Amino acid sequence: MDFKTSLCALLLVLSLPPVHASQCVPTSFDETVVLDYVNDGDTITLKDGRRVRFIGVDTPEIDFQFKDLSDPYAAEAKSFLQSTIKPGQSLKLVFGQQKLDPYGRTLAYVYTAAGEHLQELLLSNGFAKAKVFQNDFFWQCLADIEDDARTNQRGLWQHLDYQAKSPAHLSRSDSNQWREVRGVVTGYERKGQDLALLIDDKLVLMISKQDISKFNNILNLNLLQSQVIVRGKVYFSYSKWRINGTHPSQITVEKDSLE
Repeated sequence: MDFKTSLCALLLVLSLPPVHASQCVPTSFDETVVLDYVNDGDTITLKDGRRVRFIGVDTPEIDFQFKDLSDPYAAEAKSFLQSTIKPGQSLKLVFGQQKLDPYGRTLAYVYTAAGEHLQELLLSNGFAKAKVFQNDFFWQCLADIEDDARTNQRGLWQHLDYQAKSPAHLSRSDSNQWREVRGVVTGYERKGQDLALLIDDKLVLMISKQDISKFNNILNLNLLQSQVIVRGKVYFSYSKWRINGTHPSQITVEKDSLE
């Protein structure tokens, strides 16, 4: 191979998009499929007509009727995914225990043929939030990637709409909505065999007895006076805001508070 040919080959390699090593690595893939088109930031349609909803992430919602009413960063999330994968491209799927969602969409972790994990790319660039919907095999891995993007304020984490609220700033408009709330653990309380974590003396994260064992790694820490982010559907009852905790992904202990 002469110098000119070698140089051209090198330039071609350098022009290719970088391949990011996946942190959430499966032991095997369940199916190889072909992309037809991207619906939005976390949903794609395959050549065989199936729609695939990405497991473990949630991207801002697009209002397809009134685009101006779309969530901030919804269009950017879709555009990012469209720039990452192209129609006709082969993709690899890993299924969770629950294979279909209530809308009939296939639930999967989605990888490129080169092994790039699309959920990770969305999270690391700040175009998605980690969120558990039943399937949770990679939840801790995805949560760590989200935490890094949040800490470095990438993408949607720069926008006010995606900042965690304090319990004091919750209002009637937050009732029965999924929210992220940041505060300090100010107490514990046993309610029968259930456990309540008090945040800023204003919000209660209630963990039922059947779910407590899921939280062991978190509850073994000395959480008193630690700053945490709790997430879930917020409701008001008995003079306090409340969130029912059913999965450990609903609480993040901020690193600085443990140092």
